[in-house]
Amino acid sequence: MAGALGVLAWLWTTWAVRAGKRWARPAVTVMSVLGAGVGLTGLLTKDTSGATGLPPALGWTGMAPSLAALLAVALLWSRPRQPLRPSR
Repeated sequence: MAGALGVLAWLWTTWAVRAGKRWARPAVTVMSVLGAGVGLTGLLTKDTSGATGLPPALGWTGMAPSLAALLAVALLWSRPRQPLRPSR
């Protein structure tokens, strides 16, 4: 369920960025931080034995979207804000 909500939120903010909405950059940044928090929770949560709850490979796989989001945020903030128009 969280994954589906994340996909919907990213599609929504992709639309907002392409439309040049003023709130889009901060929204993408906040969603990236929230996604990184979810990924880190899965990576670092310990079970009752003291070991991490997920195998390390699965935990790092859960962090992959956060790494992609970090790149997206860096690229988004590095260019001037303007609506994207398709080239003709």
